[in-house]
Amino acid sequence: MVKENVMDVISISDLALVVGGGTAWDSYVNSQRAKVAPSYRSVVCTAAGVKGGPEMATQTYGADRTTNADKIRAAETIKGVCLGGARLPEAAPQSPF
Repeated sequence: MVKENVMDVISISDLALVVGGGTAWDSYVNSQRAKVAPSYRSVVCTAAGVKGGPEMATQTYGADRTTNADKIRAAETIKGVCLGGARLPEAAPQSPF
């Protein structure tokens, strides 16, 4: 007995989900961006604090009076302002991808 080849019908939308076409890919990328957004924001804001903290402290207290503790407090202040803002600093890419 010979069996006929029978294929199930797959809709275009189901096929697109499997192969990552169009909307499925965009949805995937957006979900991955949303997944890493809090961590990325934390890294960017921490880096902004580390980079800008010493300069902020020096401008506030003067070059001859600034301590390492002042630099740390300034870095934490910048980080806190960054994290509390509605968007990332202008120099930072809004997304790592």
